[in-house]
Order: sequence, then C-alpha cells, then structure tokens
Amino acid sequence: SRAGRRSADATPGPRRARAGGIPHRGHRRPGRAASPLREEQPDLVLLDLVLPGTDGIDLMGRLPELADVPVIFISGYDRAETIAAAFDAGAVDYIVKPFSPTELTARVGAALRRNLGPKRFTLGRLEIRHEERRVTLGGRHVPLTAKEYEVLRVLALNAGRVMTHDALLRRVWGEPGRNDRVLLRTVVRKLRAKLGDDATHPTYIFNERGVGYRMAGPPSQHR
Repeated sequence: SRAGRRSADATPGPRRARAGGIPHRGHRRPGRAASPLREEQPDLVLLDLVLPGTDGIDLMGRLPELADVPVIFISGYDRAETIAAAFDAGAVDYIVKPFSPTELTARVGAALRRNLGPKRFTLGRLEIRHEERRVTLGGRHVPLTAKEYEVLRVLALNAGRVMTHDALLRRVWGEPGRNDRVLLRTVVRKLRAKLGDDATHPTYIFNERGVGYRMAGPPSQHR
C-alpha cells in the first residue's frame, strides 16, 4: 500500500474548506490533471462538477487515470439526474455544497476504506488475484489481453451490480466513442469464451439487455 493517504482535487480554484487530518497535494486545473495523477498517484480525487471549459463528468470520461482512483464529486447541484450521471461515470460519492469539513472528512475516510477492496475475487472455479493481475479457472491460468482483464476486473470489483455500457467503456477505454459498444461486446464475447461462460446460461457474466453487464455476486472475497 502507499505510504500515508493523499488526496488531490481538480477544481476551478483553491478549495475554501480543507478536511482536517487529510494530507492534500493541491488542486489541478482540468487540462493539466493527467500528468500529476500519473506522477503522484493520489489515493482519492475531489472533483468539482463545474470546471472551466468542461465538467467533471466529461473529465472522468477523458482521463483513464481516474478509473482506479476513488472520485468524490463536489457540486452545488442536487438534481437526481446529475447525481445519477456522476455515479454512472464512476464516482464513489457526491457531496452537495455547502458542506462542513467534518462531513468531508467522514466521506473521504469512508471512500478510502471502501477502496481498500479485496485482494482476491473467488466465484466458483474462477479466481482473480488483483495484485498479481492473474486469473485462474479451476486452478489453471487463463491468459487474457489487457482489455479483457480490465473488463473482468471492473465487473468483479462491482460484483452483483449492473455496470452500464458507458460506465464500462469509461473505466476501461476512457472516453466512449460511437462504435465502442461493438468493441465492448467483442471483448466480452472473447472473455466469456476463455472462461467457458455460456452467454445463454451464464455463470459469471450476465447480460442486462440494453443496459450493460453484471458479474454474479456476492462472491467470496478475501483480503
């Protein structure tokens, strides 16, 4: 694990309130966020919904670096549709302004605890060792391409939940393109073939028609 806990935020300007006890690595403007994310590897990102020239939801789609970092949206908008769009983009929480430093600290702490995640995912004969990026089926290694593994990993980390097509595309490819759903279906088809998973009677990956995919759950997970 990384030494200590660090947070970063992409906002139009410095935040007015800082959460007590959370080491902070400064704010980043949207167009310059990718490089610091790669270099500093923050444990968590605070992302403003309204940003110069873009918005936080769009930024998440354009920055694959955000896929594996817990992102908390900060916004003055409390519309249900906006909040739902933020979660669909991959946010772990959404805080409506104004908020107290105490509330922010609590929510950041909860997000970090959830992000510790299991080191191993086990479902029947399928086992995924996240730290080793290794997948086995009945004890035998299953060779996967980078994209196949990422799709499987995202589904496993969200086992029991439906991952929409757009959410999967953002998490694995970055910003979705017009024909990317065809690419996603192709990757899932190849992934199922390697796992011996029958699409008509699946054991692992279920198709939610017109919506996305769901990994069976809850699995047995080990830290």
